[in-house]
Amino acid sequence: MGVETYWLLAVISSVILVILVVLSLIGVDVDELDIDAFGDAFSFNSLVAFVCVGSWTGYLANQSTSMAQWTVLALSVFVGLLAYVGSIFLLRKLKGWESQGNIQLSNAIGKVGTVYLEIPGNKSDPGQIQITIQGRLKTLYAITPGEKIKTGTTVIVFDIEENRLVVEPYDES
Repeated sequence: MGVETYWLLAVISSVILVILVVLSLIGVDVDELDIDAFGDAFSFNSLVAFVCVGSWTGYLANQSTSMAQWTVLALSVFVGLLAYVGSIFLLRKLKGWESQGNIQLSNAIGKVGTVYLEIPGNKSDPGQIQITIQGRLKTLYAITPGEKIKTGTTVIVFDIEENRLVVEPYDES
């Protein structure tokens, strides 16, 4: 490949990469072109990183060294592959930090919370409790099979019925 080809690929891929970064910063999911068959081994962002870094490497190697064309091509492909693998690694790490936001009520069983809105007795109507579940303080509906539980009372979750926590008063002693 000639210097002009490397330069053209470098400029075009750099513009695309800048657009992808700006879109990511404003919250637009730009990696919708993932191919599920390859898992995390392919993504559009990583492909753009491969072309961008590889083509800039080829352009700079052509301009500043007297390497043979096949050596420049091999070097640019190698450095592009490093960028590709590095971006896949970083994307996996970032996806590991994502939070689904879905609360699993079963994770509340055995946890202690505080009554936020009085819970009527005999499972008649739900009240609300505040409880830390999955690292977040949540206000959730709760019922009790016993007597009503007043606001501010400490309770423990022992079951789940119809997407409501089943609680009873909790004595820390």
